[in-house]
Amino acid sequence: MEANGLVNRLSHLCINDPLILNGQLLLLLEQRISHPFTSMANDVLSAGSATIDKIRDNITYVKASGIHGEAPHLFLDDDCQWNTTYQMLASALDQKEVFSHLHTVIPGYRDAPTVEDWRQVEIICTLLRSLSYAMGNLVASAPCPPTTSTMFHEAMMVHLHIVRCAAATNGVRFIEPMQEKMDKYWKECGLVLAIAGVMDPRFKMQFVKFSFPKIFGGDESSHYVKMVDDGLHELFAEYLALSPPPYPDYCGGRGVGEHNEGGSISGHGLADFDVYIMEAASKPFKTEMDKYLDENLEDRSSSFDVLEWWKQDSVRLRYPTLSKMASDILSIPVSTT
Repeated sequence: MEANGLVNRLSHLCINDPLILNGQLLLLLEQRISHPFTSMANDVLSAGSATIDKIRDNITYVKASGIHGEAPHLFLDDDCQWNTTYQMLASALDQKEVFSHLHTVIPGYRDAPTVEDWRQVEIICTLLRSLSYAMGNLVASAPCPPTTSTMFHEAMMVHLHIVRCAAATNGVRFIEPMQEKMDKYWKECGLVLAIAGVMDPRFKMQFVKFSFPKIFGGDESSHYVKMVDDGLHELFAEYLALSPPPYPDYCGGRGVGEHNEGGSISGHGLADFDVYIMEAASKPFKTEMDKYLDENLEDRSSSFDVLEWWKQDSVRLRYPTLSKMASDILSIPVSTT
């Protein structure tokens, strides 16, 4: 879709109601959506700095010793790039046995990593792995920029990983800063990102209902699921007000039993048909949003392009208003740095 159309429609909505979607939409239009992954990685590295420095020193000793040939894949990181530190630690963890031999080539050497050091390295690598994977998926969308739905799913997977690690490991000092960053992130842009996630026809509300209980717990998750559902319908109502879709004549305009002037069909003998029409008209009306959410999910494939899906003529015809809303929300700029 055209960038100007996105800016004009969303900006118009925010001018009319700055607090739409809890004010998140206005905030995100003023700045590109970023991610907390780099900041979270730096928090993990900071919490484990003493252990990381020790591993780094030991790698230096190994590379300078005669036993380097036993661990040819060891390397030193660029401490300005957290992903290389993760790779360094992961490589050292895979070849940790070689460090126990240092005392044989360096007489009196007493600073080899301990069992506790390796336990901490394992926790650090587990946490950084999820962040590295998320960053890789954001970058992998090139040359097309990642969509807001991509950002939502990567943030959700990182958060789920944090919750699992918190339950399985004793790494509170590593996990707490990450949890705080994720909580802050959801408060700032979680509602908009969740709506974008629902606008991905491969997931819709099902992924929200699946993942929220795992992250927020059963009771609290119901509140957040309802918040997403309410936000969806609130935003859709705003789009309907911007450009009401054209409805065919049979959706309104004539009463039962009316007909065109000069028509040859009268009401004689069609009383049962009139009752049928009245009963059909009394059934709950389904909006585009209702129809979209009720339809089956699209197949998940690596080649699926969510923006192109919403641009299809058949989709735009079926969802004339919802397709505009989806394209706008999915096209809010996302930063990968």
